[in-house]
Amino acid sequence: MSLPIQLYLPETRFAVVSIPLAQYAQAVECLRELQDFVSLTRDKEEVTLILPESDWERIGAQFSDTQWVGQRRLIRFDAVLDFSVVGFIAEISRALAEADISILSVSTYKTDAVLVHESRFDDAIRAIKQALVTLNFTHLAQH
Repeated sequence: MSLPIQLYLPETRFAVVSIPLAQYAQAVECLRELQDFVSLTRDKEEVTLILPESDWERIGAQFSDTQWVGQRRLIRFDAVLDFSVVGFIAEISRALAEADISILSVSTYKTDAVLVHESRFDDAIRAIKQALVTLNFTHLAQH
């Protein structure tokens, strides 16, 4: 793994939303127009959306039976981590857990991110920076 890893820290407040599976196609259509970070995950029981809180407030009335939480901030690791890297998210999660910070971890093909409550954002940054120092001096297993 080539460190140092830069952190991308948008000021956007994000919402994490659960909508019924039956509204999947509608969610895809609504997200098509959005320009900021969005994530859509469909599993066997629900659809989870992560999108800017302001966008959810604008489109949320179109959906029924939703649950959502807001005031989340995104911390993205601006580095492409090869699929052979083992333990990166585990170390980040461990550091945040030791700081008593709840996270939602999000991964894409090329990068990873965590969402934290905005009230714990500064604490999360400190914990992550310390974890990245640790990772810089630790050899993570690569296969």
